[in-house]
Amino acid sequence: MDSSFNWCFDFFAGDRLLAEVKLHSACCFSNLHDLLNSDQYQFSRSAGVRIMNEAPAFIGDTKAHDNLALLENQYQSSVSDKQKLLALIKQAPFYPDPLLLWALTALFPSVQKTAERRLLMQRIGTLLQQRFPQRIDLLYSLVAAENANDVLKSLPDNFMPATAFYSNTQPALIHLQSLWAKGRYNQLLFTYAHYQCTGRYFASSDFVLRCYTIIGAIDRVDLLFRDIFRRHNAELQPVTLSNMIFTALGLEALDQTYIDQLIEQWRRLTRPPLTLTPQQVKRNCLVVKEQPSLVVLSADLRMHPVGRFWLPLAQQLATQFKLIHLGFNPHDQDPVRDQLKSCSAEWHLLETTATADIEAILTKTKPDFLLDLGGHTADNRPGLLNQRFAAVQATYLGFYGPTYAEQCDWWILDPAIARRVQHSYPGSESIWQLDAPSLCYNPIDHGLPAIDQIIYSEADHPIIGSFNHTRKLTSACIKRFGEILKASPDAVLQFRSHSFFDPNVRRWFLQQFIDSGIAAHQLQPLPYAPSGKDALKDYGRIHLHLDSYPVSGTTTTLDSLAMGIPVLTSPNHLYAGAISAAILEQAGLEFMICEDPNHLPHKAKELCARYRSAGARRELAQHVRNTAICDTKKTPKAFAKQLLKMLKHQSNSSQTF
Repeated sequence: MDSSFNWCFDFFAGDRLLAEVKLHSACCFSNLHDLLNSDQYQFSRSAGVRIMNEAPAFIGDTKAHDNLALLENQYQSSVSDKQKLLALIKQAPFYPDPLLLWALTALFPSVQKTAERRLLMQRIGTLLQQRFPQRIDLLYSLVAAENANDVLKSLPDNFMPATAFYSNTQPALIHLQSLWAKGRYNQLLFTYAHYQCTGRYFASSDFVLRCYTIIGAIDRVDLLFRDIFRRHNAELQPVTLSNMIFTALGLEALDQTYIDQLIEQWRRLTRPPLTLTPQQVKRNCLVVKEQPSLVVLSADLRMHPVGRFWLPLAQQLATQFKLIHLGFNPHDQDPVRDQLKSCSAEWHLLETTATADIEAILTKTKPDFLLDLGGHTADNRPGLLNQRFAAVQATYLGFYGPTYAEQCDWWILDPAIARRVQHSYPGSESIWQLDAPSLCYNPIDHGLPAIDQIIYSEADHPIIGSFNHTRKLTSACIKRFGEILKASPDAVLQFRSHSFFDPNVRRWFLQQFIDSGIAAHQLQPLPYAPSGKDALKDYGRIHLHLDSYPVSGTTTTLDSLAMGIPVLTSPNHLYAGAISAAILEQAGLEFMICEDPNHLPHKAKELCARYRSAGARRELAQHVRNTAICDTKKTPKAFAKQLLKMLKHQSNSSQTF
């Protein structure tokens, strides 16, 4: 190759400035004006500058450009002849982009099995990294093209400057997503800020809001969302509005005017083109069947709290319904997903963005009952409830509030929580009150050890715990913790969270606790638990678990109780803040509920003294595991009976039309 083209190697080695200097130098001594125009375009494009009448998209000499054209023509005429494609690529061996093109367009489509595709992708990624170590953006391009979210945690951790991304900056989002998946929140925040402050274009995202959520700054997230809603109302998509609704319903007090505006916009965007009256649609959908069909929608039909709570109910429902699961988030495979699949009459996994495919399945299935388990949580599709696919449509379990969907008939709750929130959500769907607990908690599914295998500490001073996710540790919550610890100077607070994988997050909360008045010697952050089994062992260290506020615990509350640790909660009138109180009431433990937050310090002392001994905690674990909330036979049967009752109720009401 002519020495005047040595700039190519510098370019792919990541030294763009040196490459450009060499290119201009070559132009001074050679007749390269035509080539310069083409390659100068590529430099401009790699810096994010859009140019009219674009030149070829790949760098190289004229022959290389011709080879790329031949490659594309050959691909179109003979996809199966891979040897010819390889031969063409070998004519331009130092250009990774044609290699990537061939892998994505010719090789991947011929491999159908996910496991094989992942192995192939990993192999190609390894080769790209070895041959072009300074072009890590190619690896992220590969992941983006394959939509391989399950490999995010295995991607490189190193800092990716804005200049590392060439003609396409979209893979930068994959890099940021990988940092999020790996818990590198501090690095994520600074990297995102770096991209947005450079002179070239990088797509905006919600990573800043996510980072605020991690540190419990829910009020700040809400203010940012309100500003976005005010400035960009006409541009918002349903998923963004769901995020805003999620945040608004998790605050200490609801701004009903703002929520009404969000709901109206969300309904408008998710309504079908032609809407019949609810009475007309219900009459059309209602078909009497010997075994009614039940379609369940959720992004969390997997090793997730929703999946674990749903599993015992699904196993019972499969005996009385034609149970059809329609899951979003198809990339995860685990034992819970396998068990849910085994009890399904039909099992569908689709990307949450596959709107046409999702609606086609629902239209073809014509279910009697459509049950949403996600609400306005991540990756779910509550907007489907604004259309009428089934005679009965309801929401349950996965979200700490109603969906406000126009065609959602019921929000399924148990009596304890229904009593507290019945007047809290004007304009929402009606409440269907169960005659049993709304949650079915199987200690085995949640990984708990047998009671006689729990090791309890016998410390002579009160040890208080907080194991909820940091997003629930708001300023109001930390203030409550501070008042409790100040009133018990001999007590210590042991705390941990998944987010403490990033030490910067742990340091942040240490400072917040100290600022709230907790003495430094009272704070004992626990190491990040590498597994769920290790995390459960931490319950044996404490005498009392403090509930979070204004969003209380659910899985954490039940884990704590079933491990024999009392939970102290002070509820409000909203579902997010009252679910722990409802769980305690269903378990017959009302004395752990503190209706007046001013009495929390006294109540904490009382519970620590009551459950100081290992024997008392073991008795509590036994009591909780014997309650209806942990009964995996009676509670699922009662739930199935209620769903059938809803269908019967709908049948009777439709006859009056």
